[in-house]
Amino acid sequence: MQDISKIGKKEVLVRAFFTEHHAGVIPIDSTVQQLYSQFMANTENAEVSYGLFNGVVKKLRRGFNVVTPTSRNQTPLGEGIVESDDMEMEAAEPATVIEIGRMAFPNFKLFKTNSLIDKLMSDHTEDGGIYSGTANVVVGESGVGKSTVMLQILAEIKEVQPDANILYISSEMTRNDLFFFYAKMPIIGNVPTLLLMDYILGRFDLVLKNTINSDDYDIILLDSYQDTIVKMADVLGWKSTRAATWLTNMLIDAADKKGKAIFAIQHLTKGGQYVGSTYLKHATTAMIEMRFDDSGRRYIEFSKNRRGGSAINKKLYYSLVNGRLVWDEQTWNQDIIATSLANGEDLRKHELDRKFSELFLSVNRQSTDEVSEVEEPDEIGI
Repeated sequence: MQDISKIGKKEVLVRAFFTEHHAGVIPIDSTVQQLYSQFMANTENAEVSYGLFNGVVKKLRRGFNVVTPTSRNQTPLGEGIVESDDMEMEAAEPATVIEIGRMAFPNFKLFKTNSLIDKLMSDHTEDGGIYSGTANVVVGESGVGKSTVMLQILAEIKEVQPDANILYISSEMTRNDLFFFYAKMPIIGNVPTLLLMDYILGRFDLVLKNTINSDDYDIILLDSYQDTIVKMADVLGWKSTRAATWLTNMLIDAADKKGKAIFAIQHLTKGGQYVGSTYLKHATTAMIEMRFDDSGRRYIEFSKNRRGGSAINKKLYYSLVNGRLVWDEQTWNQDIIATSLANGEDLRKHELDRKFSELFLSVNRQSTDEVSEVEEPDEIGI
């Protein structure tokens, strides 16, 4: 029997959640991350980390009964918690294993700007482009132009493919801010925009959820991820961990299950370090970084990209000219030539090393053969 006094209040909260919402059973068709998101959304004042939650789930799967809550607002402190070594685990359904060639895949859409950024976004076609069904994090230093770059990408997609359904969601800008942004960049005039500040006094989280999950948009830019979490904490009273988990899962589900191309702008610290959810960082398709080089020039690069691995860490410089973003094609082409020459030199060096090794081995074999051909002297009798 487990010592009730050793079970903390946070663990009791988790156990009570499974009793109340899942009849005391761990669902086999849900991941721990999905269950954690549901727990954080349905449990008031729950300061429970993902690690603690996962640990309790493991205990329950090993055969611990969960507690029975007395009411919505009363959580028992351990009554009825029983450990049973003989309790049989509920038989899990067998996993479905399918050969890759026999799997059913969605119809991926490809969106283009007809500019150099397409080649950075993906390398599955010669011209590149942005694929649907992707979740991308956009990070950058303050003032580097994250919103400017991403808004122009949306605007250019709309120019090239008028039937593309794009959406810009700003958690920070007001209409007054947007007016001056538009005056500086008239090209963004064709970008449909949702201002969360219009709904800040109400349940803006529901507005965000309904908009992102709707079938009306193919490409969504959220500006910004961190500010949305801060507003959920400050305005709605959510815990930051709950807000981050909820928002991250919603963005990833929108890409993975609804086939949208999602871009979420995130901030860096003054030291240039990533700020935000580690889960978001690892679960997303790509990590886009915008930075200043030592001379103050702006560039964009991918530190991770599952759709364009050959373009990882390739810098694409840009500047704003007459209200439009201009990619530095000359520097891009020079870098391609330099990389090609370096690769050619590496191949030449590798070939020389191979020939030297063959020559050395052949000379060594020849010396060995000559020694073996020398006859041993006859013994001299005494």
